This record gives sequence, structure tokens and C-alpha cells, in this order.
Amino acid sequence: MDITPMIDITFLLLIFFVVASKMDPTQTGTIPSADNGLAVSADDSAVLFLEPGPEDKAIVTRLDGTPFSMDEEVQAAEIVEYVDTELNRTVGRQKTHVMLMGDADLSVMHVTRVQRIIGDAFEDLDVTYIAVKEQ
Repeated sequence: MDITPMIDITFLLLIFFVVASKMDPTQTGTIPSADNGLAVSADDSAVLFLEPGPEDKAIVTRLDGTPFSMDEEVQAAEIVEYVDTELNRTVGRQKTHVMLMGDADLSVMHVTRVQRIIGDAFEDLDVTYIAVKEQ
């Protein structure tokens, strides 16, 4: 018995379902704890703090503790302006990284959203560091 047509149909169905399926970008998860990794100085980084906010939103703040707007479009513009200011600083120490410091109860989708904002605005920036607390 020749099973070649059955294998062809199986692969065609597999390809169809992979191409036709839609990923859910709002899927939430937890940020894992760090075992070990590369040490990045906060002095060399534009630092943003993220913590859970009301109505399943994230509160994003600057290094000095001042919060960004809760409106997502305004917040995106403020984040880009803040990171641009920090990376292109002429007075003091030149910053070369972006670091996101997140609370353990924060949803991954909020961290991903901020990473996407920074990645879209700064194409020459190839890495965004996520800081996690040691346990």
C-alpha cells in the first residue's frame, strides 16, 4: 500500500494550519527569575520602571520616579523622547543601553509593548535589557 499521498496531505494540512493560525499578542505570562547573566550598569542605561497599575495597565516611570502618561499613545511619545534624551546626553556620562525594570506581578505584554515602542523608534539599538530581582 502506497502511503505517499497520505503523507502529502498531512504536510499540506500542517502547513495550512501554521499559516492560517493567528498568534495572540495579548497572551499574558510571568517574567522568569534570573539565574545568572550579563551585568549591565544602570549608570550606563536609560532606565524605565514598570509596575502594575489600575485596570490591567502598567505604570511606567522615569529613573527619577516621575510617571509617564497613562494614555498609551501619549506614553509612547514620552518614552521615545525620554530614551532619546538619555541616549544623546552631552553633559555627564554617555548612556549606551536601555534597561526596563519590571515588578514581578507585571504582565509580560506590558514589557513587550514598551520594548516594541523603543525598538521601533531606535532601530540602531539592538538590545533592550530587562532587569529582574534576585530571589
